[in-house]
Amino acid sequence: MSFLKRLKYRYEVTMPLYVMTPTEAFIFNSFTLICLALLILTMCTYLPKSMQMFMSRTYYYYSGVETMLESSSRLSPSPAGRIANQLI
Repeated sequence: MSFLKRLKYRYEVTMPLYVMTPTEAFIFNSFTLICLALLILTMCTYLPKSMQMFMSRTYYYYSGVETMLESSSRLSPSPAGRIANQLI
């Protein structure tokens, strides 16, 4: 058995697909694929910025020196931040 066939068999046996009608299996697979696509999209969108912030905070906790990225972001907030500061 090839690797892909074993992987497909494992997916079908682990998930409840083998007891579903073809229409139910299609809906279940579509929902699973959409959720997986949204998860990957979210990770590609937000994970780099989160990791950058995590690494800069880790460096700050280790050395006590702020990185240039953090100090420059505080000096020039985003347009939404400027509007919020004006309202306060």
